[in-house]
Amino acid sequence: MSIKDRFVYKAAIGFSLGVLVTIIINILVDSIMLGNAGAYIDEFASNDVGRTVPRLLLELLTGGLLGLVGNGGSVVYEIEAWGILKPTTIHFGVTMLVYVFVGLFNGWLTPYHSIQNIIQFLAMLFAYIMIWLLQYLVFRREVRQINRDIKLFKEKEETIDEM
Repeated sequence: MSIKDRFVYKAAIGFSLGVLVTIIINILVDSIMLGNAGAYIDEFASNDVGRTVPRLLLELLTGGLLGLVGNGGSVVYEIEAWGILKPTTIHFGVTMLVYVFVGLFNGWLTPYHSIQNIIQFLAMLFAYIMIWLLQYLVFRREVRQINRDIKLFKEKEETIDEM
């Protein structure tokens, strides 16, 4: 499978997850801020509650865009010649840039310096670091297992050669 094909596959999954995460975050925020987890669903049923249906759909699409960029863009980690620093820097930079544009578009961020922007950025940074760390630990474990298997294979091969 080519990098382009892997990007399309991962981007589709990322888009779906981005939409799902947007829904979950909206429900959690509505639960905390309004004390009503159903307010998000009520907004789709009536224009009287707050945001309009087109606005909610745009929010879902832009949330999907974040997932698409985050998950689809992870193909940069598959370029082995780059090591770990270069793809991490590129992926983080592009992901955060898209997040800022999406955040400004959706009103999650404000165009001026505020404590809300700092909290939002730190939350995104924390989420990015946690996901990166989890992926790093999973791949490190897989590499260790592959190295153990190679070592066992070589030991068995040496035993056979000695016979």
